[in-house]
Amino acid sequence: MIRPIPRKTVYAATLITLLALAGGWTLAAGTTSVTGPAQTSSITVTAPTGFVTATVQSTQLMTVSTVLISALNGPAGVQTGGGNGLNGKATTAILATCTVNCGENFSAVDTSNTLAPSAGLVLGDSSLQVVLTVAQPISPATGFDVQVEAIFTVGVTTGYAFGTAYFDTGTNLAGSFIWVGLYVDLGTASTTMPSLTDVVVTMNGCLAATSCP
Repeated sequence: MIRPIPRKTVYAATLITLLALAGGWTLAAGTTSVTGPAQTSSITVTAPTGFVTATVQSTQLMTVSTVLISALNGPAGVQTGGGNGLNGKATTAILATCTVNCGENFSAVDTSNTLAPSAGLVLGDSSLQVVLTVAQPISPATGFDVQVEAIFTVGVTTGYAFGTAYFDTGTNLAGSFIWVGLYVDLGTASTTMPSLTDVVVTMNGCLAATSCP
């Protein structure tokens, strides 16, 4: 049984459609699922009123490859206190300062799934990729947290996966955006590619740039 993850109060919700990855920016190389179960998933994005630091650009299923693992910038922050989801005291991962739009990739922290409970990305597993567009303010830097919850099916089995991230936007004198790829392992081998049914992304501003909440 998966342990419940505490969540902050949601102040607003916006339903968005799935978007395809496109544009002149590069994220980690990986194998995108082009066959298998039809993806009829929906994405719900929740954030406090006035939160404009990050938006969800796209989601898709990926196979965790050695190329993907080697392209990661590391875990998306540090969860402390034994792991408490968004309510845990955590250290943020500092995003690169960009003079032009650029991208970075991170594995979620405080992760869990019901099919193969283990943290991090496992080679050969299916992974949910959530791409965020993050605004880099001129000053000061801003901290925010992200929680991803996914519901999916593998055959007749329903699975659940969770992942959390903590980011520090950094600052940029010119002001720009950085594309952030966040990966959550679903705990199932890519040879039995799951079918996503629902994805919920919750984002909140932190009290400081370097720590949450």
